[in-house]
Amino acid sequence: MKKHNKYALLGLKALERAVAKVAENARKNKYKIPVWKNGRIEYEIPGIITEQASAPDAKSRGI
Repeated sequence: MKKHNKYALLGLKALERAVAKVAENARKNKYKIPVWKNGRIEYEIPGIITEQASAPDAKSRGI
């Protein structure tokens, strides 16, 4: 199995952090953000994210 480029993984983590900040700001200020649903763009206030990306005790990927 081909391993992912470490810079691609770092970029993905940075994008995930940016998305979380934008969603948090939108929730706090009751802004609507565009979301692609059912083949069209809908505007909604993001909900609270309750799922974790990884387990807290998961080992680092060695990045």
